[in-house]
Amino acid sequence: MKNFKRFLIVVICIAICGIVAFSLITIETKEVVQSTPTLLVEKKDSAIEIPVDTFYNNITLLIGGNDTLLSYNKKWDANKIKPYAKNVNSKTKRIEGNRLMPLMEWNKTNLDRNKTSDSSFAFYPFSGGDFIHLNWLYPNATEYLLVARENVGSVPNLLDKNTEAVLSYLNDVDFVLRDIYSKSYFITKNMSSDTKVDTQVNGMLPVILWAISRTNHEVLSLNYKNIDAMGVAVDAELTRGKPSAVVISVRHKVTRKIKRITYLSCDISDKGFKSKPNNFTFLSNTIPANCNSFVKSASYLLHYDSFKQIRDFILNKSKFLVQDDTGIPFKHFNSEKWTAELFGTYVLPVKDFSENLFQNDLLEAYKSEMYKGTLKFSLGYHWGGQNRQNQMVFIKH
Repeated sequence: MKNFKRFLIVVICIAICGIVAFSLITIETKEVVQSTPTLLVEKKDSAIEIPVDTFYNNITLLIGGNDTLLSYNKKWDANKIKPYAKNVNSKTKRIEGNRLMPLMEWNKTNLDRNKTSDSSFAFYPFSGGDFIHLNWLYPNATEYLLVARENVGSVPNLLDKNTEAVLSYLNDVDFVLRDIYSKSYFITKNMSSDTKVDTQVNGMLPVILWAISRTNHEVLSLNYKNIDAMGVAVDAELTRGKPSAVVISVRHKVTRKIKRITYLSCDISDKGFKSKPNNFTFLSNTIPANCNSFVKSASYLLHYDSFKQIRDFILNKSKFLVQDDTGIPFKHFNSEKWTAELFGTYVLPVKDFSENLFQNDLLEAYKSEMYKGTLKFSLGYHWGGQNRQNQMVFIKH
């Protein structure tokens, strides 16, 4: 009997020790899991980690001058490529300080004053590949759409090329960006020759990737698209001709917010839409009502009746519009529907454009209570000095 009691006590002790040991193992395992958190993106009811697209993200870092490692390609002489990065960083920091940061702060005040969300869909017609200004104007948007005539283009597989070939391409991208750095806009004739004759850059994609890098985003996916007869974006292959559009999913490195950038290459004149109505259908179905819009350095095309369709489209879709005098003429803003806020100084168009494009009614408006103050940055055709710049904000009632 005594032996049985001793046996029972031993069994109970072993069981208790087992339970305690299991609990300790469980606790320790949980602590290990919690000590190595993974950045997650919420999608519906489940949490998933979305990886970057390694190829396009590396190319984006390289073009943007943000690749400080250059270690994934042993063929490269990093000491020859790093001066490019130093040059890009220097020029970008300069425009961030004297143009982009003041632009963002100015428009944040405008949005806050008018109780308008800066996370709404952002639309930029006549944009070229100018994502950088659109992002700084509306930094919290989750979807951006840029549309212009320039080709989408592509980027070569730089990762397979030698140092000299890589540096040659990067210098070409930098050359294409010269007007963005110095003037804030692409000059049409320069863009045409740059992307068709003078450089290896064959469209807007490389400069959009540069801007993605310089705005602290990483590339999650990049897909070429064509617009079908029904106005729907369908997958396209570079081997089957020039794509009509590119859709890029990016994630901000700090906020972890995921955004989508679409660039559409098409003619947005009335004639262009008549020739390819599917493009207008795509824009109509993709851009929601009450979006935030931006027009600058648009060659005064919206002043002409040959661009009436896109002019009306911008007016119908926009809730909040930032533009300069090259955008929609002042006479088209019905004061019963729109509130106008005018900034800077309104002067004659630069010498490249007719003085007939000067708007006397806008000049009078600048003398009224609609005038809200000066600008602390230069943006647009009068790049020689901010004292001759104008910017306008229109808010739909």
